[in-house]
Amino acid sequence: MRLLELTVRTGILLSLVYGVSAADNPIIIIDDVRYDRIEYAGIELKRGGEFTVEAVGLRGYDDGGFIAYGWILDSDTREPVWKMKRRNTERHGRRGLVKADDKIDLQPGKYELYYYVGNKWGGKIVINGRNVIEFLGDLFEGDFDGDIDEYIEDFYISLIPEDEGYSAYERFDPTGKIDDALVQVNKVGDSEYIEKGFSLDKDTEIRVYALCEYPSGYKSPVDLAWIINADTREKVWEMDRWNTDHAGGGNKNKFSDDEIKLDKGRYILYYVTDDSHSWDYFNVPPPYDPLNWGVALISTRDADKSAFKTFTPEGKGEPLVDLTRMGDDEFESQAFELKSEQSLHIHCLGEYSSWSKEFVDYGWIENAENGKTVWDMTKRNTVHAGGGSKNRKFDKMITLPKGYYIAHYITDDSHSYRDWNTSAPYEGNLWGLAIYPGVDFKKSDFKLLRESEVKLGADILVKMTGLRDNERERAKFTLSKQTKIHIYAIGEGSRDEMYDYGWIIDDNTGRAVWEMSWRNTEPAGGARKNRMFRDTIILEPGTYVVNFVTDGSHSFNDWNASKPRDPVNWGITVSRE
Repeated sequence: MRLLELTVRTGILLSLVYGVSAADNPIIIIDDVRYDRIEYAGIELKRGGEFTVEAVGLRGYDDGGFIAYGWILDSDTREPVWKMKRRNTERHGRRGLVKADDKIDLQPGKYELYYYVGNKWGGKIVINGRNVIEFLGDLFEGDFDGDIDEYIEDFYISLIPEDEGYSAYERFDPTGKIDDALVQVNKVGDSEYIEKGFSLDKDTEIRVYALCEYPSGYKSPVDLAWIINADTREKVWEMDRWNTDHAGGGNKNKFSDDEIKLDKGRYILYYVTDDSHSWDYFNVPPPYDPLNWGVALISTRDADKSAFKTFTPEGKGEPLVDLTRMGDDEFESQAFELKSEQSLHIHCLGEYSSWSKEFVDYGWIENAENGKTVWDMTKRNTVHAGGGSKNRKFDKMITLPKGYYIAHYITDDSHSYRDWNTSAPYEGNLWGLAIYPGVDFKKSDFKLLRESEVKLGADILVKMTGLRDNERERAKFTLSKQTKIHIYAIGEGSRDEMYDYGWIIDDNTGRAVWEMSWRNTEPAGGARKNRMFRDTIILEPGTYVVNFVTDGSHSFNDWNASKPRDPVNWGITVSRE
């Protein structure tokens, strides 16, 4: 449902209109209003002086909130110079109408008049047998009965000079443009994802002015701006609860007006919106500066503008590994080799379950030579990815040494690419894991591989993983001297009994030297029955047999309950420590 439209009203000026007497002689007036709209008009005063703001509005609840009201904004500072409030209005005729007749001093400059009429009530809710409008009517001063249509012709805001001969003014159509803006993105609508690149030839101080939507109870805004270092992907500034203040209108309207110092380098400015409450349609009363729903980078007084240059971000480029656009119940892997130490840009979107306190759609990278995870998604290393609160994102550089690796991504049975069960993330088409070249990346030192081409490290003695239902696997290894070995095993069990598990036998004596049990394992993530052993034992010289068995259910890629955190290693890996 469209909750608010925004229009410019020009030609609403100077004539003597309903509700303004001939003696008032306004130089600007907005009086043609409708509910669910913001009307606005601009006037430039060539000469300052004393003026009267005359306006009629409609007050709502007994806390002094307004359903219909006006305000005046300074075009240069983007700050209100006058607002309709309880203390500057008084009752005016019938049922909740109030009138302002307020004196203000204005300096020469540009000013913008705004008028807003809130959403017309169109539903019916019963409280204790009474219609909610009747119920709330008792709270409205003046017994407002909820029918805004009866009031529309009463609403207006006008500016009247005390000097009857005042003519030193010109009218203009407001655009929200900020004169000293180096970059400005305004009038941003729903579901937008905007990025602007800029570079600094030297350390520079910049003013960031941005408006955002920050609903009560949310940990971060849902429409917001942030800045990253284009080379390292590190976030250098963002809107949060600490640097935002109320922007007027609804409580979730916030703004930030920060001066930040950035080092010489390349940066990307982002502004994103979700699917509601934006320049397109505000679903609560709008901020005082609605034209600037967006972000602007503004030159400060001491800044050297010549040091600032813009560029078009080249995007993330062609991915080296692309495990994106992942749907429900999918699992994908890609092996690769690094022939030298490399910086890699990891971009990974996933789903975090607040109920289980773990990821259910996620990616990770393992060292194929020893089976150890070298990177994975965690709550701490990810940030909100837009849309539903469970959407999380990792977008940073990592450095990996020379070696063989396998990138993995897995999803559960809901909330994935093109099948979201709550609001989609900003970059929904990248749901999954993508790896891009990092800083000083050497393409010749990177190679994609089939997993069968991956070389196990010399320290891997046995690796039996990715096991499915009804499997019985065994493999031998021999030690020439007393050795400390590392065992990593994931299986299924319940109290005092294991169903998918491993054990090691001394081939000479036939006796078990280690066995996986409920007591020596710990939770492996997902369902409670997922169990994990990760520890070391010492074995004497000799030959040993590693065994692993699975029953008829709940195994790799055929889970009957939540999968473990590291599902591909369902089974056992034995290696020298």
